[in-house]
Amino acid sequence: MIPKMRRHKQQLPADECEAILRAATYGVLGTGGTNGIPYAVPLSFAYLSTSDKAAGAPTGRIYLHCATTGHKLDALAENPRVCLTVVAQSEPVPEKLTDRFRSVMAFGNARVVEDEDEKCLGLVALGDKYAPGMPEVVNEEIASTMHRTCVIAIDVQHITGKEGLELLRERTN
Repeated sequence: MIPKMRRHKQQLPADECEAILRAATYGVLGTGGTNGIPYAVPLSFAYLSTSDKAAGAPTGRIYLHCATTGHKLDALAENPRVCLTVVAQSEPVPEKLTDRFRSVMAFGNARVVEDEDEKCLGLVALGDKYAPGMPEVVNEEIASTMHRTCVIAIDVQHITGKEGLELLRERTN
């Protein structure tokens, strides 16, 4: 179970968390690692929202890609529970010994995508994010590298975001 945020007044609304996940250019994927040694790696990702309006909470899927072998895949095979952390803003305020920040954490279970249609969906989502307006280039790259590319999907179970006190004060004033 994911603990509730201690400083709940600083918690970002769900729609802002999702906006940060859609816009962020990289995040850090935290895993349980292998042999009891934690592993966290910065990477590119694409977030596809599937908000459950009835539950009032964001849900979605995060796609990332990698080689077909490596430490990340070994760690996920050992324990598929992950956390992706994104820092959307960080501006030190030295005179107040604080930081103006916004960050989001998405928790879920990671899996290697086996279905070719979903694999293509994940790669297109990544291509659309990092090469917007260039579908021909993205499709050509997918066609030529899909056989040697692994796509990982993180089925998001919980998203939380936080902003620094300075930003909260600005928002409420």
